[in-house]
Amino acid sequence: MKKYKIRLVGLGIEATAIVPFENEPTVTDIENKTAEYLNHNLMKIEDDGNFYDPNRYTLTYEELTAWITNNS
Repeated sequence: MKKYKIRLVGLGIEATAIVPFENEPTVTDIENKTAEYLNHNLMKIEDDGNFYDPNRYTLTYEELTAWITNNS
C-alpha cells in the first residue's frame, strides 16, 4: 500500500489529506479520491484568501511511502 499527500489549493480554500492507494494511482484516481475525501469532509480544509483566481485550483500530490522507507 502506498500513501500520498494530496494538496488542493484554490477556489478560496487550501485542503490537504494523506490518502492510501493499493496500486500506483493515475491522475484520474487522484482526482476521484480527492473529490470523495472532500465530499465526506476527510480533508483538512483552511481558508485561502491569497489565491489569485477564485475559479481555478491546483492539485498536487506526492508519495510518502518511498520517503519514509528510504529515510528510516
